[in-house]
Amino acid sequence: MNRENEVAKLLARVELLEDVVGAMYQFAGEVGAPVRMLDALWAVAQGNAVDLENLTGVYANDCKEVQTPRQQLDEVRRIVAVGPAAAELGRVGGSRTTAAKRRAARANGRKGGRPRRAA
Repeated sequence: MNRENEVAKLLARVELLEDVVGAMYQFAGEVGAPVRMLDALWAVAQGNAVDLENLTGVYANDCKEVQTPRQQLDEVRRIVAVGPAAAELGRVGGSRTTAAKRRAARANGRKGGRPRRAA
């Protein structure tokens, strides 16, 4: 009887794990996981053997739902961070004046201007 209980527990665990892997398969499909990962998850969910080497080396960047926003962000960075756009941002940011800046400049001028850089 004890052996039968152990076998029943193991079978229930295998069924649970197959269900979890089935849910992981659906999630992996939603995030655009590579086909090799989807194939491996599907095989496991169906109770088939899988070559574990297919599961190694899959990273977030391999998923389309991660790639697309990162590519868009890289494109925005490229547009804004180089060329005339960056120069204009620097010019506008540097020309900003406030009452506090004016007071500080006057006080600095009374002391002889900007201090010299140490050699």
